Amino acid sequence: MIERHLAGESLQHIADDLRVNRFTVRKWWRRYRAQGWSGIVMKASGPPPRGALSDFDPRVKYVALRLKRENPGWGLDLLLLYLHRRPSLQGLTLPKRTALWNYLHRFYPRLMEHRRLPTQRPRTAPHPLTAVHQRWQMDFKGEVSVPGLGLLLPWNVCDEFTSAPLACHLYALPRSNDGRHVTMRDTQHCLRQVFTQFGLPDALRMDRDPRWIGSTRLEWPGALLLWLVGLGVTPVINRPHRPTDNAQIERHNRTWHEHVGLSARGHSLQELQELSNRDLADRRQSLPSHNPHCQGLPPLLAHPELAQPRRPYAPGQEAALFQLQRVYDYLAQWEWRRKVDSTGSISLADLNRCVSRAHVGQVVRVRFDPQTAEFVACTLAEEELRRFTLPVISIPYILGDDPGGTQPANIQGGRPK
Repeated sequence: MIERHLAGESLQHIADDLRVNRFTVRKWWRRYRAQGWSGIVMKASGPPPRGALSDFDPRVKYVALRLKRENPGWGLDLLLLYLHRRPSLQGLTLPKRTALWNYLHRFYPRLMEHRRLPTQRPRTAPHPLTAVHQRWQMDFKGEVSVPGLGLLLPWNVCDEFTSAPLACHLYALPRSNDGRHVTMRDTQHCLRQVFTQFGLPDALRMDRDPRWIGSTRLEWPGALLLWLVGLGVTPVINRPHRPTDNAQIERHNRTWHEHVGLSARGHSLQELQELSNRDLADRRQSLPSHNPHCQGLPPLLAHPELAQPRRPYAPGQEAALFQLQRVYDYLAQWEWRRKVDSTGSISLADLNRCVSRAHVGQVVRVRFDPQTAEFVACTLAEEELRRFTLPVISIPYILGDDPGGTQPANIQGGRPK
């Protein structure tokens, strides 16, 4: 029809010759005149396509979904960047962020299974400091290579109000072990020694070392956190990837390396430990401090109360100082969400507990009841499924095998019981 009309034939003559209505010929001619040859392409019958990215080339949907499946951690901006770089999509119209999100969200939760279910934790906002021993900071310094001795892992503690160094314990490491043999129990024993000398602080700030907080994602409070809570010491966890939250202990790590670590050649582990203890004593008693609360004086001269425990501690009295009810009240501030597996069980604190075979694949909410000392698993609609207990919140487990602090500190790198 179009070719004949372009050749000069009238619309009526074409319609009569093809035995169709004149208005049919006119319709196709007008569509060609408005849209060109692409306007007369036959379209699929039925309702128009609907849904996310329905107006885009099918290759766009295919590549977007494939990229997301291969790289589940990529966000929308990174996905769009790689869509623009894809050779097979050159010249095609690409979606905006909102349209791409609407399309990928249809495949939830299969594309989102790598994201862990949320955990509600207690929020401990640090309070302004007005006195010594209100809050301490502790940290592992990175590995230090000492010629003739091997790798050392220093563990340091300081008072946050005065920046005074309180303790430094040295762990000897086998090569390329990354300190993995140093356990939470080692830190617990060393803290007992510091508590004996300086008393219990009100709070203790630390980074997200899994040996201290159970896991880097804070999905479960480790035994060290529960032990501190039971003793009345509030654990303060740094924000992820924020070493400035622990700025004073980070500076203390560097100072130890400058005073002791750089001159450690030719010393035994015991000699280095004695040098570290002497350096800490000098910095507390003799060397001026740049902390504004010390006014240029050594911390112990500016604040003699630094040597006096505010809350005395003795290893033999730990069982009396430890209160399990504090642990219960602390756990009551947590809330966990877990997905029921094919056996009807969930995992909490690396322990499996069966909650309901009728709720396989569903997400349940777990809270702690401080009145009955039980964990309560409920549906998201608050239907109680089961109550259970965990041995990791018992006094023997939290205090460990050495509640009295009689074992020697593990500064030789041996694995504790």
